[in-house]
Amino acid sequence: MENYSESERWMRDARDSFIRAQRCFNEKDWKGTIQNAQLTIELSAKAMIALFEEPDWTHSPDEQLRGVIGSRRKELENKFASSFLDEILYTADDAEVAAPWHGWSAYGKEREDGSGWIPAVDLCPKEVAEDLLRRAKRTISTGEKFLETLAEKR
Repeated sequence: MENYSESERWMRDARDSFIRAQRCFNEKDWKGTIQNAQLTIELSAKAMIALFEEPDWTHSPDEQLRGVIGSRRKELENKFASSFLDEILYTADDAEVAAPWHGWSAYGKEREDGSGWIPAVDLCPKEVAEDLLRRAKRTISTGEKFLETLAEKR
């Protein structure tokens, strides 16, 4: 069963998070960029999952997205080119990389030596913000293309 309206709902929130990530980046707010880029990636992945099943309550939807693509590969190949299915799997890779930043950018991270916590603001440099924003741009593009293709085939 396909649920296009649920996919679109998730994408609306992904688009909003992407706009916020870009705004934060322009303001040199690396922590805000990271938080919103992570959400963009998560929500874009969930938009693709939502077409076929209820997304899991997690910040790391990578395994569920890979499972949906794997279990429905033949069906999806009738709707999408196999190269685009690979693009969707890049979204899963990006979600896996971005997921830990949901907590780290909000709460910080325990030091490896166990001597306390690193504040979130110290964990969020420009380089991480640039990387996650690049990944967010890629995943939002994939999500948009996913919905556009499905809308044409409806």
